[in-house]
Amino acid sequence: MKRLIITHIADIDGMGGAILSKLAFDNIDIIFCKNPSDLNNKLLEIYENKDLYNYDLIYISDLSPSRELLERLLSDSKLTNKLFLFDHHETAFDAGLNNFNNCIVRVKDDKGISCATQIYYEFLIENNYLKQNDILDQFVELVRLEDTYEYKKYDREDAHDLAILFNAIGKDEYIDRMINKISNNDNFSFDDYELEKINNKKEITIKEVESFLKYLKILNIEGFKVGICFIKYEYRNEVCEYLINHKSDLDCIVMFAFENNQISLRSLEDNSSARIIAEKFGGGGHDNAAAIGLNDDLKDKIVYSVFGEKRKNTL
Repeated sequence: MKRLIITHIADIDGMGGAILSKLAFDNIDIIFCKNPSDLNNKLLEIYENKDLYNYDLIYISDLSPSRELLERLLSDSKLTNKLFLFDHHETAFDAGLNNFNNCIVRVKDDKGISCATQIYYEFLIENNYLKQNDILDQFVELVRLEDTYEYKKYDREDAHDLAILFNAIGKDEYIDRMINKISNNDNFSFDDYELEKINNKKEITIKEVESFLKYLKILNIEGFKVGICFIKYEYRNEVCEYLINHKSDLDCIVMFAFENNQISLRSLEDNSSARIIAEKFGGGGHDNAAAIGLNDDLKDKIVYSVFGEKRKNTL
């Protein structure tokens, strides 16, 4: 049986779907997407060129297509019972995607705020694709704690360290190391190599974040005091943490990561500002963590309107 998973390339929740798939299935193809817009484009491409029909089962994790595209795919009799969606974003839930056949969109449950890796893991166990064990439980919970920011609530810095490791070693090595670790250990822990990578990355991160914030601009958007800066995408959560730790009076930080074609937004107060601002400009996500997809025209307009100059080619 041939399977496909389409998942998010940007963080460890997206990586979780790829890792669990490789552990569960011998024959699995993986497509990584940057954001919902990228997902829509790639999904539409492989649907219209008929490549999607080559798969017996298709899983989408940590991203959701537009309602229009999902309806189109599920109305195709060849795909109706083949396509499964696992997501946790409020935007997808509010769009009613949870009401479609084989689509699980869950924002929270009795364990706390949900993540896509957790939802997909439960599906794999319930369908006997994976056997539940301690190290898998621990890995999935670390991903959930980091992706939902609950690692702060429960003082689980090891969850955040997992994300730092991903950023330090990159997608391919991270996936390989997690598969090897889960396959050969009873409990989850970092080895000496991983701890060295994590600690080195933390030292670099402080300097990078401070360099981004040197050029911070402050605007009023939708009644919120908003900071705007340009960043490297992998540091989006660290910029947020830095501002919170330094008692910033901003409601929201809006971060432009041009190399990833995305604007990342983080609420610095408990006011849903990230999601409200993102949705105003065609994006979405969670109340406190959201995103907006970018194209080149929008990049140039934003840089000019905010900074009064043309976008440099290096951005």
